[in-house]
Amino acid sequence: MEQLVYSSNGLAYHRGLNAAVRLNGALGAATGPSAAPRGQQGGAQPSSPVDKTTASGVLAPWGPGNDFPQVIMAEIGKSTILGPVLDWKTRAVYGKGIIYGKVTGYKPDGSEIFQRQKDPLVEAFFKASKMHRYGKEGIQGLMYFANSFPELVISNDRSLITSLCIQDAAFCRYSAQQAGQAVPQWVYISANWPAAQPGDSYTYQVPVLDPYHDPVEALRNDRRGFKYIYPLSLPSPGQALYQLAAWNPIRKSGWLDVAQAIPEFKKQLFINQLSIKYLIEVDIRYWEWKYPSWKEKKEGERKSIIAEELDAFERTMSGTAGAGKSIMTVTMPDPQNPGGTIKVFTVTAIDDKIKSGLYVEDSQEASSHIYTSLQVDPTLSGISPGKGMGAGSGSDKRVAFNAFIATHSFHQDLILEVLYFIRDYNGWDPDLEFRFLNPQINTADAPTEVANSSSTDAPA
Repeated sequence: MEQLVYSSNGLAYHRGLNAAVRLNGALGAATGPSAAPRGQQGGAQPSSPVDKTTASGVLAPWGPGNDFPQVIMAEIGKSTILGPVLDWKTRAVYGKGIIYGKVTGYKPDGSEIFQRQKDPLVEAFFKASKMHRYGKEGIQGLMYFANSFPELVISNDRSLITSLCIQDAAFCRYSAQQAGQAVPQWVYISANWPAAQPGDSYTYQVPVLDPYHDPVEALRNDRRGFKYIYPLSLPSPGQALYQLAAWNPIRKSGWLDVAQAIPEFKKQLFINQLSIKYLIEVDIRYWEWKYPSWKEKKEGERKSIIAEELDAFERTMSGTAGAGKSIMTVTMPDPQNPGGTIKVFTVTAIDDKIKSGLYVEDSQEASSHIYTSLQVDPTLSGISPGKGMGAGSGSDKRVAFNAFIATHSFHQDLILEVLYFIRDYNGWDPDLEFRFLNPQINTADAPTEVANSSSTDAPA
C-alpha cells in the first residue's frame, strides 16, 4: 500500500509516520535548477550587468532628476498624436482580453487548435484580480515606458497567490542595484516623485522577484512580506535597469518640438494678426474734384468725409449681403492731360497666408516622423495628416491592423508570463495556456475570425 496520500494544496499524509508532509512544490512542473539531479544543475547563474552609477545610495533614480516618467507625461500631454496613438496601441494589443484553455492539437499549417476551458479556481482568481484591468494597465506601462510593474499578493500561509494587479509605472522606482544582484531588492511606490523618499509615510516598499531564475521556488522561500513585484520590461539596448520605449528618440530628434511649435505659432498668429482683406488707394485729386471746398475744410471735416466714403465702400464689399452687387468705378478728367482721365480708386485684394495653409507641409512632415517613431500606420488613427487628409482605404486599414497585431506578440507574452508563474505556484492544471483574444480584420466577403496569439510557456 502506498505510504503517501497526496492532496491538492501542496500537502500529503504519510501513513507510516502518521504525519502531514509539506511538499513545497515538489509535485509542480519540473522547472528551474531543481528539475535536474544535483550534478546536472547549472554551475552558475547568468551574468547580470549592473550600472555602478545607480549602485550608490538607497534609490536608483529614473532619469537624472528621478522624474523621467513625469517629464514624459508632460510632453505627451502637449502632443495631439503621442497620447491618442499610445492609447490606441494599448487597446489594439489588448484586443478582446485574456483567456485561457488548452492546446488540443495543431492544424496542417502548424497553427494551434486552442480549446477554451472553464476552471473554478482560475475563474475565481480572474474575478478577484479584475483581469481585464490587469491586461490593459500592464500593456499601457509597456507602451508608454517599456516597463510594467505587476504586484502579486500571497495568502497568509504563503501557499497561494490570491490576486494580481498593476502598479502605475510612473509611480515606481527601483532600489539601488548592487554588484552581483540580478534585480534590485525593492521597488518603491509613490505618487510624489521626484519629491518622495524611501521611508516617508507616502512611499511603499515592495520586494522584487527575479523573473529569470526559478521565481516559483524563490517565492516559496522568500519571507520579505506578502506582496511582491514581478517586473516586466521591453528590452532596449544599453539600458541596465529602466528600459527605454522605442518611440523615445522622437523627443530628441527635434520633430516633436516642431510639431508642438506650429500650432502655438498659428494660435498667436490668429490672435495678433491684422485682418485686412483689401488695400484701397484713392487719388488725392479725387477729394478736390468731388468736394470743391476741400481745401477750405478743417482736418476733422476731411476725416469725417473719408470715413463716410470708406463705410459706403465696405458695405458693398463685405459679407454675404454684398454678394452679387456691382461696384462703380469712378474716373475723373485729368487736368494735366486734356482728354485723359484719372482712375480714382485702386482696390487690391491682400493674400491671406493663413487661409492658404501656412506651415501645413511642415506639420505633415513632423506628424509623419512621430507616427514612424510610434510604429503605427497613420490610417489606423483615421487620417493621414496634412493637406490631403485622407482616411485611407478599407484595405489599407485591414492590412495595417493585421500587421500591427502580428508584430506585438512579445508584448502579450510578457503580460501572460506572470499568469504562467501563478499557474505553477498555485498548482493549477499545468496544461493550461493563456492567450490574448486577438481580433483580425478580414475582407467583406470572408467570415470574421478571432485568432488567438501563439504564446509559449514563460519560464517559471
